[in-house]
Amino acid sequence: MRHEEIMNGNHSSERGNSILEFALVASFFLVPMLAGSYSIGMSLVKSLEVGQVCRDANIMVVRGVDLSQSDNQAIVVSTASGLGMNISGTNNPNPSGLGEVILTTVHLVSSNDCAAVGLATDACPNFNTYVITRRIYIGNNSMITSATGNPADTPASNGTLTLTQYVNDTGDQATGFPALVTLTSGTDAYIAEAAFNISAINVFSIQQMGTIYARNIS
Repeated sequence: MRHEEIMNGNHSSERGNSILEFALVASFFLVPMLAGSYSIGMSLVKSLEVGQVCRDANIMVVRGVDLSQSDNQAIVVSTASGLGMNISGTNNPNPSGLGEVILTTVHLVSSNDCAAVGLATDACPNFNTYVITRRIYIGNNSMITSATGNPADTPASNGTLTLTQYVNDTGDQATGFPALVTLTSGTDAYIAEAAFNISAINVFSIQQMGTIYARNIS
């Protein structure tokens, strides 16, 4: 009888050790694995959301919606709900928020463009060159640098550069063209870029889910 009691005591001790070992394994392996799976899954969801915001913004531009207007910018911000682009409680873009949308119109300068400012093609600095003719920022414009470059001339309040500016100033030339898209002379391409900081989904500091970038070209 006494021997049985001792054996039962040993089994209880073994069960306790097993539970402790499982807890240690869970702490060092299972919890980080689950946290990593969560972050990766959420980053995929956020990537889809950012891509949709980018596409929606470019569709609006192509359809002639003036996204330099605050009311129309609020529509773009509303499509980014939950991504931290807005001023809390509103659909107004937050200049220090977690998201940015950049809208660019690129134009291939034609002989007619040069003639309109009184220049022959051989004296026209940007003839047959891809140039930026419009640039609009929505949200936190310090997040990224546009892949199409930045115009040397300052756009007007509605984002446009004048014909004289983009025909004459080589600093207004777009980068990445014609590799991104090939235009015929005198036509335009519309490029939307979106960047959002999603680091808030990182469960541990060693995880590096940072900024998601998307681009749409029409």
